[in-house]
Amino acid sequence: MSQGAGFTSPGAGASPSVNNKRNQSLTPVTIKQINSAKQVNQSEFYIDDKPVSQVKIVGMILQVEIQATNTNYTVDDTSGIITVRIYTNEDTPDLNSGCREDVYVSVVGNLRELGGNRVVVAFQVNPLKNFTGIILHNLDVIHTHCKNKYGPLDEKGNQKATPMLATSNQTYGAAADEGGQDGMDKHQADVLKVFSTYSKNSEAGTSVSDVIEKLQQYDPNKIREAVDFLSSEGHLYSTIDEEHFKCTSD
Repeated sequence: MSQGAGFTSPGAGASPSVNNKRNQSLTPVTIKQINSAKQVNQSEFYIDDKPVSQVKIVGMILQVEIQATNTNYTVDDTSGIITVRIYTNEDTPDLNSGCREDVYVSVVGNLRELGGNRVVVAFQVNPLKNFTGIILHNLDVIHTHCKNKYGPLDEKGNQKATPMLATSNQTYGAAADEGGQDGMDKHQADVLKVFSTYSKNSEAGTSVSDVIEKLQQYDPNKIREAVDFLSSEGHLYSTIDEEHFKCTSD
């Protein structure tokens, strides 16, 4: 690896526990999904009721801690913070050069619990060349979440009809009248309805403050909690900052 490239060889620095999991499928996720994943044991986790082990995250390095046998990165993707650990040895002195504080990186590794904390034991930590990598990763996360929750597309590229999908395709107004849809309560459905109505009119989407103004019958904290829920469930995604969102259906 060249000194300035910042990309690791896929096998470099990987621990034995990482190497024997290479054949598992890769799941793009957010750190929030990792932190809320259902855990069976130290190495078995479920997201969207699907088993995950090998994951991909994209975020900014907040802190680098170099030790004798490994390097720990504290990574933030705006949804949460997690420790990424990559093992090193004397044969890989330039491993992950370019991975430093305030640099956005793509991380591929296995999800583990170590010392009571969830970490990603990585075998790739690559600096991003541009912000397109962040956008593409977020789209991958949304696509994977929707596929796991609603099922794959048919041969024409349409979502296959399932009972869960039929429920999610109900109109937002009907959902609000019935007290919620697709696992939502009434105020979450109302918040989604506002975003669905107004976010399509702007590339930046709709701000949380605008939603709070339009839904004055709800506590602002409840509205923000609803936005967090809808974002984690794949119904909303942030745009220009963490206050502006658009519907994934727009």
